[in-house]
Amino acid sequence: MKKAIKILIPVILVIALFFGAEMIFPTISSGLSVTALTGKTVHYTAHRGLSNVAPENTLPAIEEAGKAGYYAAEFDVAPTKDGVWILMHDDTVDRMTNGEGSVSDFTYAEIAELKIDAGNGVGNYPDLRIATLEEALDACEEYSMRAMVEVKGGNPGDMAGLLEIIKSKSLAVAPLIIDFNSERLEALREADKEIELWYLVSKISDESIAFAEENSTAIAFNHKKTANLFRVDDVNDKGIKTAAWTVDRLPAADILCALGVEYITTNRILP
Repeated sequence: MKKAIKILIPVILVIALFFGAEMIFPTISSGLSVTALTGKTVHYTAHRGLSNVAPENTLPAIEEAGKAGYYAAEFDVAPTKDGVWILMHDDTVDRMTNGEGSVSDFTYAEIAELKIDAGNGVGNYPDLRIATLEEALDACEEYSMRAMVEVKGGNPGDMAGLLEIIKSKSLAVAPLIIDFNSERLEALREADKEIELWYLVSKISDESIAFAEENSTAIAFNHKKTANLFRVDDVNDKGIKTAAWTVDRLPAADILCALGVEYITTNRILP
């Protein structure tokens, strides 16, 4: 029976995702950290800040996430040419600013001259600039919200400097670092045995599970890839925490909770 239930729940999730079904499992409590039917607490993270309200990866987006009560604000960081860590998802500044070119080709002084001119609600934030990692951490601290730092640039050798910035803040709520790049994660784990790390994967595989075990990371997966839903139990059975991205519909969120996923990243949960 237990095996049948494990198979049935992902199947129901697929139906919910493709057909937009109404909520199948009731949410146990309101708010952005909830208790699921599994008995686990499920935490909700605002993707790139509350990017459905304010431009992604900006201080206003992080502040809006804090006002909304999110458990964490996720934001992307990459180093400039002179080693300053800034918030930017893309390799270039083209999509989000009035500038052009690769982030790694700019000094911070040059980055500071650019204006963010794209994103949801950008008209509400005139003269909006690119934030630094330090500013983003301070914004999270202001709202007692966890910082979820996704590394988008830099080499494994740059990770010590990233950790130094995070540790220098002595934040009340310990940040966590997430990355698709296994080599950077290995460097982070070697430098710090305690900090929470997540391995971001499009596909949960035997190899990714083994990596997570060896390097003491969680696994954060793409919930829209159906095969991943059938592997959540494999991850949980190893004692590895699971997270899902990017979940924007309540039916999907509810059933991921039922599968035992503990962290959900969202642009904005929609019914």
